[in-house]
Amino acid sequence: MRQRLLFILPLFSGLTAAAGGFDTGPQGARVLGLGGASTAYINSIAGLSTNPGLLAQWGDSLTRISLGGIGQIRRSSFIGQDTYQRTDQDLAIQPGGYFYATRALSKRVSFGLALTTPYGYHTKWPNNWEGRSVIQESQLSTYFAQPTVGFKLNDNFSAGVGFVYAFGKYSQRRALGQYDDLSAQTQFSATGSGMGLNVGLYGRTGDNLAFGISYRSGVNLKMKNGTATTTGVPARDAALYPASTGFSTQFNLPSTLSVGIADRITPKLLLTFDFTLSGWSTLDSVKLNIDASGAAPARRISTARRYEDALAFRVGAEYQVCPKLTVLGGLRYDESPIRDEYVNPEFIDANRLGASAGLSYQLGSRLALEAAYAFEYGQLRTGRANQIMDQVANVSGTYRTATHTASVGVAVAF
Repeated sequence: MRQRLLFILPLFSGLTAAAGGFDTGPQGARVLGLGGASTAYINSIAGLSTNPGLLAQWGDSLTRISLGGIGQIRRSSFIGQDTYQRTDQDLAIQPGGYFYATRALSKRVSFGLALTTPYGYHTKWPNNWEGRSVIQESQLSTYFAQPTVGFKLNDNFSAGVGFVYAFGKYSQRRALGQYDDLSAQTQFSATGSGMGLNVGLYGRTGDNLAFGISYRSGVNLKMKNGTATTTGVPARDAALYPASTGFSTQFNLPSTLSVGIADRITPKLLLTFDFTLSGWSTLDSVKLNIDASGAAPARRISTARRYEDALAFRVGAEYQVCPKLTVLGGLRYDESPIRDEYVNPEFIDANRLGASAGLSYQLGSRLALEAAYAFEYGQLRTGRANQIMDQVANVSGTYRTATHTASVGVAVAF
């Protein structure tokens, strides 16, 4: 068995559910405890959002439900290149949650539903910090609904396909740096939606060794009903900065290719491994297309992102302490898609190393309480204001980021 595992690992090593960027992490308490290594993991239906091919593995007569909440705090500190002054982000919690349900329609076909919050961030700097004209506060929240159909091909293989409907909310606030008055600000807020597809395959090569592979297409969130407001502008400039006008924008969320294996080392110990490639290169820039209003002409505010595709590696372990208690642990490494010259205080990211721990406790024969916590620490990043690259709004200095994620939920079958 160990020889089979050592043979399979190199096959997957060229590929490393999203890597880096504003991925909010595993969408379920139990898989969070595993570090997110869930592409070939069938002990929680939360794996449905990562690999639809798992769905038919729960194709018995039971209805299964898993639901819970997720909270993430991503905090960065900044030290100015010229001022040497340290600024810490204000505390801002990015809330989230998940809901999964599965039910067999026949011996071969199963249906599932996943409601998740897979991408998002909430950045909040003090109103008077030195980069206030670049960003003071920004938030992106996404909500995915994925109805899924799974097919049991035979006793060892299953496949699944899910339709993804995504809804997103975006807001941004920044100071108008040409004015000394801190109340001179411009704010943007918009909502929009997009669609995608998620397909996957699961298979067993023996009693103890399994594999999974899945692909989720990218989603374009088109936000056409935005509102831009401006406050605190002197009367002489009111015509240039209307109090309220419309705008539109678009966020290109990445595709993900995930490959995983799960190996039961002993009757009580299970190891899982995931490699993921995320197509962040579709997010080239963020363009705010502002409508004309009165004397103010239509204009575009474009912020270059130039994201690159990114890799991630995750490993998890599950150990059954006793019939009621299972403990979980995980390690993960996420590569950042953000190039050095595009580091920006609206969203700080870095290559991240993380660890997680969790548990599942059986309150009854078909009811379990699940909880997990994860911590990630990012490498030092340096941002540089470049007057030649006017589309890269920035402030010169160094950033350090740490991320805390916690989740609590329940799993029930009836």
